[in-house]
Amino acid sequence: MHINQKVNLDDLRYFLALARHGRLVAAGERLGVEHTTVSRRLAALEKAVGHRLFERTRTGWTPTAAGRRLLPHAERIEAEAALAFSDADDETRPVSGLVRIVATDAAGSVLVAPALAPLHARHPDIDLELVTTSALISHHTGQFDVAVTLHRPELPRLHARPLGDYALRLYASPGYLRRRTPVRTPDDLAAHEMVWYIESLLDLPELRVFHQVSETAEFAFRSSNVFAQLEAVAAGMGIGLLPAFLAGGDTRLVPVLAAELEVARTFWMIVPSTLLNVERVRIVSEHLASWFEEQADVLRPR
Repeated sequence: MHINQKVNLDDLRYFLALARHGRLVAAGERLGVEHTTVSRRLAALEKAVGHRLFERTRTGWTPTAAGRRLLPHAERIEAEAALAFSDADDETRPVSGLVRIVATDAAGSVLVAPALAPLHARHPDIDLELVTTSALISHHTGQFDVAVTLHRPELPRLHARPLGDYALRLYASPGYLRRRTPVRTPDDLAAHEMVWYIESLLDLPELRVFHQVSETAEFAFRSSNVFAQLEAVAAGMGIGLLPAFLAGGDTRLVPVLAAELEVARTFWMIVPSTLLNVERVRIVSEHLASWFEEQADVLRPR
């Protein structure tokens, strides 16, 4: 690829943003400009280098062969420019920019959100967004910068890192247990009403696990939302299989068959490979990894 003197190196910022986020609107959000500006600057860059750098696909904009060849060079220019400005300053320049985190409902609300407070205190110029969902997280480019999920995708463009195991255990309200027959063994669960997900709406295969607890369970209540399940259990509707980090500290609940039954699952942190060397994303992902490590006894109480 021959790059002539008409190339505006600032256009490489727009090239990198679209390569990393896959959509013009998402790239514009990251750069603080309209998506039309991103499109115009990329058109100018493509004209200067004499090649199409992106092609439009069903999932967004994907670099062409020429774009893939340019990508590592553009990343090196970005890194060198950041280093040059850092060295030119008497003190370290603050890291800034937007980082969007996607997480499952419970993990996002109970684990990730509290983790972001100390991170914000140290890096106030990093803008943090948290999107929570009970569905399978979309792995399309541009939908997130960091994801915390139960599902490990087998895709080369995504970097997966284990954050730690957590426990699903049985809980009930004291009132429910007082008015029902005792639960002394797993076989006793057949005589009880249970609270769980709506299996037909459950996107995460890692949570199709109730059969490991009871194959003859009768369900009093099902919900696609784990917080609704928690409230139903606390209200005495039945026995629920809930994350220990969510239910273990709830004074309205007591554990059931704690020594006999536990289902363990793993939280994974997913980062698009193109974002691994972006400093603000690296700071956020490293902080979350350390936070989850510190929460090991909360995730899986002994």
